[in-house]
Amino acid sequence: MQEHRFSLLADSLKNGFILDNIVLALARAENGEPLSESDRRLLGEAASFLQSAEQGYRWLDRPELTSDTKSCATFFARAVSAMPTVHAPEAFLENISELKTTATQLSRGEHPTTRDRIIELKTFFYNTSQLELDRADQLGGRGVPDVVTWTVFDE
Repeated sequence: MQEHRFSLLADSLKNGFILDNIVLALARAENGEPLSESDRRLLGEAASFLQSAEQGYRWLDRPELTSDTKSCATFFARAVSAMPTVHAPEAFLENISELKTTATQLSRGEHPTTRDRIIELKTFFYNTSQLELDRADQLGGRGVPDVVTWTVFDE
């Protein structure tokens, strides 16, 4: 059980690091700074994340359990939690599609039609990052009594 929790925690920390870097790249784009190759690669990952969320949404129509569908369903759940407001399934899918278009444009070095699109994308990934931080806190053992503690021995 502890090994599984440690694996989940490591995965959550990795995801949080990537999400934080996406938010930083979007902040640079928002400020009109040129994006580096690394920034554009991160924004390509952002577009892939949003593509997975779309696939997760569609998974609800034909719920088959594979490692790919599990991942997409997880991305979908995270996207739902990160959306500031969504009123209908169609609106959710439209919002994800618009965010993905913005991320794709930025990953190609293109600029979206308005700065507001970048801000919306940054807000979405900031919310996602905060949710991942909360998840890491839970997995890390805050309030969990059976957490493994690390002991350092002098050799």
